Amino acid sequence: MRSRRRPVSPPADWLAGPMMALRSPVEHVLGQALRRISRRQPGVFERLQAYGSATFLIAPAQWPVAFALTPRADGDVKVVPASAPGDFTARIEGRLEDLLDLFDGSLDADAAFFNRTVQVEGDTGAVLALHNALEAAELSVADLVPVGGAWLDRASRSARAAARRLRRAAR
Repeated sequence: MRSRRRPVSPPADWLAGPMMALRSPVEHVLGQALRRISRRQPGVFERLQAYGSATFLIAPAQWPVAFALTPRADGDVKVVPASAPGDFTARIEGRLEDLLDLFDGSLDADAAFFNRTVQVEGDTGAVLALHNALEAAELSVADLVPVGGAWLDRASRSARAAARRLRRAAR
């Protein structure tokens, strides 16, 4: 079966330098999102207690950078060169839009794995635990938006609508 999606063009290799230069604000925003999720849904991290020291490398295909995620309440997200050797529990690689769809549950993880839409290396038990925790939390890309209060509700609705439009456009 062929995918109808048009792939998002990955950044050219020459963007690796500027992307790494912007890593500090990106790490800050993603780290804040992780801490916000831990406050709102502590059960997400309770499901991952067995993997408290795990680090997952989330690698958008053909991007010069990847994201090293340590999923615990006091964890963090680091922007690293995609080619950086590291001590990762698991590496999850796929097109950016597929990784985002996995995050919010709009792409079936089992199908993505068996169809090789995403590739997983390393501890598959840890990846399964991460998947189950994300699925139970019912997170969306909007949960990464650094706003609070009434703004969060509006931003969440807007981000979800924008994500739906982007997915339709990518098909």
